[in-house]
Amino acid sequence: MEAKYDFLQVPQPKSTDEPPVLYPKLVSNGTVTFRELAGRIAESSTFKEGTILGVQEELEKWMLYYLAHGYRVELGTIGAATATLKADRTVYKEEGIHAQSIRFDKVKIQVSKGFSRRCQGDLVRAPLAFKFGASSSELNEEARFGLLQQYLKEHTFISRTSYGELTGLLKTKAWSDLNRWVKEGRLVTRGRAPHKVYLLAT
Repeated sequence: MEAKYDFLQVPQPKSTDEPPVLYPKLVSNGTVTFRELAGRIAESSTFKEGTILGVQEELEKWMLYYLAHGYRVELGTIGAATATLKADRTVYKEEGIHAQSIRFDKVKIQVSKGFSRRCQGDLVRAPLAFKFGASSSELNEEARFGLLQQYLKEHTFISRTSYGELTGLLKTKAWSDLNRWVKEGRLVTRGRAPHKVYLLAT
């Protein structure tokens, strides 16, 4: 499976006469859920999918424990996670704010250079329907279903969120498309919200 790319324009001052500078950016093929990853691992190893999902839950629990106690947590050779803090108001002097006004904010994951270097794949220019400038309103229903079919041939199933990313549709419209195709017998569902996924009907 190839990764698609398109070009975006670097913001420039309106006063400049220089031609616009473009930079390449990956076009999302959707989101791969952890459950899908677990299924792939189970297919290619001796681990059972339930075991992998159980390890993920334990990993999440203990990561949160150590992050909340001020540790930096490594994720194998992928990278490391650290917690950041936030003050409830602007701080001008250390004495002017108490611990009650400092709280945990976000968790950031810094990917290692080695992992980044290993992320290599085949690239192709994105077709018109996938380009950043293409509006979902330009795609009729059959064109959107065609994109969905192409996606499902490679990924087996899709979530509502991933379908929205694929077509650029907002949540309500994405639900409308998917549920209509289920009623028409084109798609079938597995699971329940918020973990419901859609598959091509056989």
